[in-house]
Amino acid sequence: MKSVFALAALCALLAAPAAAQTPTVDELLAKNMQARGGDKLKNVKTRKVTGHVSTQGMDMQMTVLAKRPNMMLQEMKMGDRRLVTAYDGSQAWGLNPMIGDTAQVLQGIQATLLKDQAFFDGPLALAKSRNDTIEVAGKEDVDGAAAWKLLVTHEGRVTTIYLDAQTGLERKVSTTVTDGGQSIVIESLISDFQPTDGIMVPRKISTVVGGQQQATVVIDAVEFDVPVDDEQFKMPTK
Repeated sequence: MKSVFALAALCALLAAPAAAQTPTVDELLAKNMQARGGDKLKNVKTRKVTGHVSTQGMDMQMTVLAKRPNMMLQEMKMGDRRLVTAYDGSQAWGLNPMIGDTAQVLQGIQATLLKDQAFFDGPLALAKSRNDTIEVAGKEDVDGAAAWKLLVTHEGRVTTIYLDAQTGLERKVSTTVTDGGQSIVIESLISDFQPTDGIMVPRKISTVVGGQQQATVVIDAVEFDVPVDDEQFKMPTK
């Protein structure tokens, strides 16, 4: 019997270091912010991203403007036609030439996702600012690299954010949304981080919807603190 207790005690001792190695939520968030640029990122007021999007056999030029704290406009060009989605700080809107020539207010899950995307410092900073529930759910392999899983719960919706265990940078974001009574898993695979003015920026983002590859974004250039007027994010009236 003593040998059984001794074996159990030994197993507990061996397991203790592994448990102690699991970082806290605050440690992971701090490591992520520092890895992305720390104070340099916090001091940036605007961001302009240019690149191209490949989707459904099409290749479109893309420009994304963002302004602190939560304004964003994404424009994709198909020849002389513009596909726009935006959040002006209070309202989500879009312009789709396949539907019409007039901008429309967006609602529902599309508006919610745009609002979240517009938060300048990213989903983890947004979750912390909203006091969302955040918990560490162990490690998982993402494209051959170990990543810590963070479960972020906001109003019943859970978003899983995977942070590279070595660098602290995002590798994948996954969330399940309900649209028309149907649950759909949306995943963003994030890679090829490169520094720009001391700030780490991903140069490739692939979107997978319901297990199917939907789009790949390749970023060509990133500019910080470019002049951007608030009016650029407003929905055109005609």
